[in-house]
Amino acid sequence: MSSKIDHEINQYLFVRTNIINILADAAIAERFIRAPNNKRCPSMYQMLETYYDKKDWGYHAEPKLKLRGTPKQMQNYDTAIDLLLMIDTDIDKDPVLMRKISWMRANRNKWTVIGKYFGINRTSVKRMYDRVLDKLSNKIITQSVDILIKKFS
Repeated sequence: MSSKIDHEINQYLFVRTNIINILADAAIAERFIRAPNNKRCPSMYQMLETYYDKKDWGYHAEPKLKLRGTPKQMQNYDTAIDLLLMIDTDIDKDPVLMRKISWMRANRNKWTVIGKYFGINRTSVKRMYDRVLDKLSNKIITQSVDILIKKFS
């Protein structure tokens, strides 16, 4: 009996920590995704780069370092979108708010910053986040066995 309870608790904790890790990794990967760029309309930085001369002070011949997300990060980004879309009305009465709170927390914003953004007390925001994370973990365990096997292994 206790081994079954231990197994269920371990599975719950495994899913919950993976949700948090996937959302955090996806938030990091989002920084590496390139923004849309219109090459025909130069920005100020593109104009400044075109007028560099080798004799100028601060001229660097090395190309700029381009950071890109790894395939694992891009996979976690895709999984995070699926996880955020799983937050529906059966989990919380305002799913859009909870998706925003979850994504802001994944971006490592402090509870006070999130609370001020939405006009809610920081402890209330944390309790709401924990409650939704608990319900989402239980929903994944009960309904989405394929996500549990495919994306968390």
